[in-house]
Amino acid sequence: MPEELKPTDPAEPVSEPAPSAPEPPATLEPEHHKPWLARVLQRWGIETGPGADWALDWLQIIIIAIALALVTMNFIIVRMRVPTGSMEPTILPGSSFFVDKISFYFRKPQPGDIIVFWHNEGTDEAPRWVRYVKRLIAVGGQTVQIKDCHVYVNGVPMTDDAFNHPGHPNPERQCYYNSGKMGDQLLTVPPGHYFVLGDNSRNSLDGRFWDFPFVCEKDFIGEPFLKVWPPTQIGFMNGYFGSPR
Repeated sequence: MPEELKPTDPAEPVSEPAPSAPEPPATLEPEHHKPWLARVLQRWGIETGPGADWALDWLQIIIIAIALALVTMNFIIVRMRVPTGSMEPTILPGSSFFVDKISFYFRKPQPGDIIVFWHNEGTDEAPRWVRYVKRLIAVGGQTVQIKDCHVYVNGVPMTDDAFNHPGHPNPERQCYYNSGKMGDQLLTVPPGHYFVLGDNSRNSLDGRFWDFPFVCEKDFIGEPFLKVWPPTQIGFMNGYFGSPR
């Protein structure tokens, strides 16, 4: 009689061979990236080690930072300090601010804006160019006249608080004086030029006194936008980001 086969007990565990431990990954040497200054030296046949590469890495960061600062200060913004009180009370003597030099290419300055420009305090034969800051009153094609403490542009008295006028809330800015060579005569601003006045009308050397009373557009530098001194006045200015003009 054939022998009866006994089925395997399903509850009995089936032994399997233990998995072999994974082999550790091959270690890779960290790749050393040389700074571009070191690569330049290599082209000249000069090899540099890790210590020199570290120093060159910092040196190239400093070079890039200086280059960016020079580009910014020459083409985008410039810092200016005002030594006189011709723009009081808006800008106090000794105040410093940054000047926006780039927005001119997107938006022309408008009457009421404060602008910075070059002015020749010398002669045509011996020029001495100095940076001035004044308030723009009228642009090319407009007429301007000062009388009765108002400045009139195209025959209309300017009563916005960006300008001096008898109803100004600041007592120091309630009059433009028709002093100097201009007096109360009516002037027409030539195309491509500006007429400017200081907010401190009693003590401002501006278009009223110059032989040629206008500022040429090519001498325009930019518009102040951020006061950085004195500390009590730090903040935006000249209408930037909703600041007072």
